Amino acid sequence: MKKFKLIADFEKEEQFLNDMAKKGYRLKKYNSLGMYTFMNAEPQNSSYRVDYRKFSNNAQFEEYCTLFRDAGWEHVYGTRRSGSQYFLPISGKAQTDDIFSDEESKAGRYKRFSAQCFTSLTMMIVWFMIITPENGALWDVKSWYFTNGLWEMTGSLFWKAFLFETPFVILRVVPPIVFLLLAALYGYWAVKAKNFLRRYK
Repeated sequence: MKKFKLIADFEKEEQFLNDMAKKGYRLKKYNSLGMYTFMNAEPQNSSYRVDYRKFSNNAQFEEYCTLFRDAGWEHVYGTRRSGSQYFLPISGKAQTDDIFSDEESKAGRYKRFSAQCFTSLTMMIVWFMIITPENGALWDVKSWYFTNGLWEMTGSLFWKAFLFETPFVILRVVPPIVFLLLAALYGYWAVKAKNFLRRYK
């Protein structure tokens, strides 16, 4: 089962996953664009915990997972580059009811998430500027087409030329639009994460 949901608040995300567990769905996979993949499981009361960390190498990531496993927490999903790391307590082995020892460490995930979003926002804007047509042509639909005299053509001649070039137009125009939308999304997440930090101050 797949479910799309954009959640910038880790505590709300934990509650969402716990609610899904009560319905008999266990988290299998997640991507940063908000797509959750669940597998069928026995309905149960779960206590998902979410951290946000990226790692420069596999050794650091394995050490991180081992640290939590030794403390009684199963690493449900997450990769060294995914950022979001998902945990469930191992029955009878979890030493605490949370993966964070204090409010400062819990707030740290929002700081890391916000910093990563600002970095991604900057990258999206740079790529948008690099691949966007010159002179603001992205906003001028007619400038997307390079066929000489296209807009003066009529009838079947126009439609043949228009339909022939449209696939190439899509390849030129869609990427900058996607980068712009991603920039807006990362900007939104970065600001929201900053706001969530206030609850810990």
